[in-house]
Amino acid sequence: MYKVNNEKCIGCGACINVCPVEAISMKDDKAVIDDKCVDCGTCAQFCPQDAIYTDQQQQSFVPEMNTGMGRGMGRGLGRGGGRGLQKGPRNGRGGGRGGGGRRR
Repeated sequence: MYKVNNEKCIGCGACINVCPVEAISMKDDKAVIDDKCVDCGTCAQFCPQDAIYTDQQQQSFVPEMNTGMGRGMGRGLGRGGGRGLQKGPRNGRGGGRGGGGRRR
């Protein structure tokens, strides 16, 4: 279900005008999404302040330990970052796809 971040919402009403099921209303000059919401996402696309989000989007803002492409998180995927997929020297030159490993 979509929710409104009251700190970002400026009460412009853009989301109200585009909601196909009329699930958005105004309360205290802020948008409020009710249970009629069908999770189409149209309101979030038209919000000029990015004040409308889903539960999944809110969770993605919280960093978790040992996930993602962080610094020092293992071998990279770019040139010379791994050992490669086929036989070849491991000095980063030639070989098959992926070529070699770390240059020395």
